[in-house]
Amino acid sequence: MDTTRTVLHVDMNCFYASVEMAEHPELRGLPLIVGGDEESRHGIVLTASYPAKWRGVKTGSALWEARRACPDAVIVPPNYGLYMRYSRLARNIYYQYTDLVEPFGLDEAWLDLTDSVGLQGGDALLVARDISERMLTELGVTVSIGVSWNKIFAKFGSDYDKPDGLTVLMPQNAFEVIWPAPVGDLLYVGPATTRKLASSQIYTIGELANASDYLLAHRLGKMGGILKTFSQGEDATPVRPMDRNSTD
Repeated sequence: MDTTRTVLHVDMNCFYASVEMAEHPELRGLPLIVGGDEESRHGIVLTASYPAKWRGVKTGSALWEARRACPDAVIVPPNYGLYMRYSRLARNIYYQYTDLVEPFGLDEAWLDLTDSVGLQGGDALLVARDISERMLTELGVTVSIGVSWNKIFAKFGSDYDKPDGLTVLMPQNAFEVIWPAPVGDLLYVGPATTRKLASSQIYTIGELANASDYLLAHRLGKMGGILKTFSQGEDATPVRPMDRNSTD
């Protein structure tokens, strides 16, 4: 297992809602929903702010369901051009730390600092904190960041502590944090795969990491072995930079 890399995963919290609040500060602290047309009863919740989520609003639910869960919610239509602009501004910040930036949707990105962290003082944690502070002061949005030696565990780290969290997962602590977690918390393990694994009494990431190769191949085919490798921290997938001049 190669643990020499330094990989960050940066996730802008409640991205669409955060951008709306950055553009309209009067919305901060309110139960905010970004979605479709409520009057025509058309559309779903694309993103909800944390005050709305705490009231039971779920991403992907119908707007009428969201209104029933949170009667005083503020619902605004999406503005994708605005969100793309913030995504580009975020990447411009990331590029100041490394050229190896791989977007994962508009609101997430992996950064490979292996060859550049030395230029930032050699401490990936300080770099992560600096990025977090700049995202808040320059763009007005909070981020959760995971730091690890591979993309899968870095992504787990950014999901682990939200909002505005920073989680470092290195060999000395990663497995005691990750292995007890539900298997569905591992990237690429979706609901269907979770159900298949549960039918074989595999409920946690640690149980996946220690499962029989034969069982996983029987239940999931080739993907079973890949997911087991990921759960064991052996992800060697490179951070693939996007051409800065390409179309979003």
